[in-house]
Amino acid sequence: MDYRELLEGVVPEGVRRRLPRRVLRLGDVAVVRLYDGEAWRYRREVGEAVLEAVPGVRCVVAWRGISGVFREPVGEVVAGEGDAETVHVELGVRYKLDPTRVMFAKGNLREKRRLAERGLFDGASVFDMFAGIGYLSLPVAVHRDPEVVYCAELNPVAYRYLVENVRLNDVGDVVVPFLGDCREVAGLVPEVDVVIMGYLKGTLDFLDVALSKVRVGGRVMVHEVFPADWDEGRTAGEVLGAVPGGFEVEVVDVRDVKSYGPGLVHRVVELVRLK
Repeated sequence: MDYRELLEGVVPEGVRRRLPRRVLRLGDVAVVRLYDGEAWRYRREVGEAVLEAVPGVRCVVAWRGISGVFREPVGEVVAGEGDAETVHVELGVRYKLDPTRVMFAKGNLREKRRLAERGLFDGASVFDMFAGIGYLSLPVAVHRDPEVVYCAELNPVAYRYLVENVRLNDVGDVVVPFLGDCREVAGLVPEVDVVIMGYLKGTLDFLDVALSKVRVGGRVMVHEVFPADWDEGRTAGEVLGAVPGGFEVEVVDVRDVKSYGPGLVHRVVELVRLK
């Protein structure tokens, strides 16, 4: 059932038409994005409709935006019982999280699947510079056979969930979490085979750290937001232009992850360090 049908006559028709069609399901919690200011005024009514329309949901969270350097959700529980902490299973990986405190993008599923299927990680040492709750590093640790995965996370809340998710997925013998800025954590991490830069809107500012930690011949996976009308060549050129002096790299792949709003796309530019 489309939850919006239940709101006919409950919220103004103009507001109802602007409500998002899709609801994000995370474990037994549903999340609805109410970024429109008028829609936010009716968050309780929307929450009750979602609770009725989506089977198996314990509570509903409304997001009104994203805030700060940690890209934390701004929102609250608007219907149902209990708090929003839940365990969401994706690709066989268990993610414990609270969607009122940390973000979770289901649009990254295709990239997670790519990582989980790549033999590149077998026997490799990996540095996940922006680990969050383990979004990208856990599929590698669970489905591949890496030697070690070092994870840096600055947000204490996300770090707590990262540690818990390492335990939930029984990969404590592989994953080494660090609480702190990746630039400082880098001083504690040896040279690695693969660096994952799963950050957006500012990733290129950290490219010098990534290249200083990856061995010659190793890979760096740069996540960033680009204009959707840029082709692969222009996207690659933007990243190559940010490579600091003293390093030589080659772009070996440019791939789309998901749409990132009107006219924007989240992409991965994969580099090999040559020097």
